[in-house]
Amino acid sequence: MGFLFKFRFLLLTLLRLLFSFLNGNKTCVVCGKDTLLLPLCRNCARETFKIDFTSSRCRFCGKILISTKDTCMECRENSVLKHLDFIFPMYSYRLWNKELLFLWKINGQRSLSYFFAAKVSLALEKLGISFIVPVPPRKGKIAKNGWDQIDELCTLLNVFFGHKILRLLERTTKLQQKKLDRENRLNTIESAYRLLPEKVLEKNLKRMKTCLSDKICIIDDVCTTGSTLEACAKLLKEYGFSQVGALTIFTVD
Repeated sequence: MGFLFKFRFLLLTLLRLLFSFLNGNKTCVVCGKDTLLLPLCRNCARETFKIDFTSSRCRFCGKILISTKDTCMECRENSVLKHLDFIFPMYSYRLWNKELLFLWKINGQRSLSYFFAAKVSLALEKLGISFIVPVPPRKGKIAKNGWDQIDELCTLLNVFFGHKILRLLERTTKLQQKKLDRENRLNTIESAYRLLPEKVLEKNLKRMKTCLSDKICIIDDVCTTGSTLEACAKLLKEYGFSQVGALTIFTVD
């Protein structure tokens, strides 16, 4: 990524932070205290959003376990995730976490992009991962809204934290998965994504000095049923990647 792009991106990031300061929430979503740039006070950002690296997790979906078995109840009954070698959800999608994601993803409070990027980078370092594959946005989203939260998150991970982005996938539909129930998500998701054309894939892999034996990690904001991650992982495994994992900021539990 060239110097001019990085300089332009840094300048735009600073402008977005200023815009968020002028137009964003002025109170912490956790404790209600007055804040500046983030809808989180310094203490809640530090204490409430610690990442749990020590608890036992389900070997399929990555959720923190409350039993001594190695899988959660839902995955024992019907696991969707069959092509992922690992998944690491950072936080549960409850209480103020839901409001925080809404402010970032729907309200466009982009000062949260850097906050989440710093947390994701820490998790990626703990997991020993450098190569990340963003879940692509639905067609027309960036043109319509001017941005996509995962696209921006991954660009920040590259520019500020040195992680390498592998743009290998594209979305084929405009349909929003959040509007579908579990059964319809599972029935339609496999056709919603595809690999980029072969020449583009080879160019991207060569540019990032990546080989098929490298560990790669799919990045998304929230795991609801796991169907999106499974569809993307299946494509990457079929292409030839031997180690495919996933990291999400939130998981619905």
